[in-house]
Amino acid sequence: MNIISTVLLILIGIAILGPDKLPRGLEFLWLNVTNFLRANDGKEPLELEAARLQWRSQDSPVYTAVLLLRAATEHLMELRHRIFKVLAVMVVFVIAAIVGSNYLMEAITRPVGGVTLIALRPSEMFLLYVRVILAAALAFTVPAIVYHLLRFIEPALESERERTIYNTVTHWAIPFSGLFFLGGVAFAYFVMLPFSLKYLGEFGSEFAVAQWNISEYVNFVITLVLWIGGAFETPLIMFILAKAKIVEPTAFAKARRWAYVGIAVMAAIITPTPDAVNMIIVMAPLALLYEMGVFLAKLTK
Repeated sequence: MNIISTVLLILIGIAILGPDKLPRGLEFLWLNVTNFLRANDGKEPLELEAARLQWRSQDSPVYTAVLLLRAATEHLMELRHRIFKVLAVMVVFVIAAIVGSNYLMEAITRPVGGVTLIALRPSEMFLLYVRVILAAALAFTVPAIVYHLLRFIEPALESERERTIYNTVTHWAIPFSGLFFLGGVAFAYFVMLPFSLKYLGEFGSEFAVAQWNISEYVNFVITLVLWIGGAFETPLIMFILAKAKIVEPTAFAKARRWAYVGIAVMAAIITPTPDAVNMIIVMAPLALLYEMGVFLAKLTK
């Protein structure tokens, strides 16, 4: 189990069980595990108080987690409250995505051109629809997630520097991040995808007819769109770093040479085809975005 899965399980536990019940549940579970291991060694089971003494003497990480959860119950209650609000928003967008699922699939498959898309498994289309619906709902829920996350951490900010960074992020990142991201999505969908898919569909066409698996195609489109959408956040990130005084406004201009090297590497990774034309199509807007970021950073002086 990776760290993301662990965090998700903890959040689900907080939301379902409640922060006040989670420490007790975890302690009860660990007591049963401890007594099971003792039974295998031929030892008598422990009562809860005796088990606590043993865990404390052994510096048990699970018992430490129980103590931390107890100490943070009030904060976790607030977190649970905000998790439910985010889930409510996501449910609304899931319903909207279900209603518009055919329009979503039509929009995703439209750039494929003359290439035939095929499904190879009986359940493939159903599972694909579920993934697309959840992905669309999650994408539209991100602003709510960011908003509630920032509101949750706000009371913990004490220093003036922390407050400055927080105010900069809330005043600039939340309102404008969506606009920059949508600009990247539009560029990827209307400019990059047609060029890339045309090249890939015609490459080697004298030897084989292109027929793509629809799940792999949809994953390709979503991945490309998300990468480019994220890359279009560059000017906003640069502006926020300068505005919050994390980076000097002139530092970006001084690092221009290294930035272009990084842009070339990023373009090579993002570009789905090996030809120079598509790589230039990616590099050009990324370079312009960096220069926009340099200009915006200078405005903060």
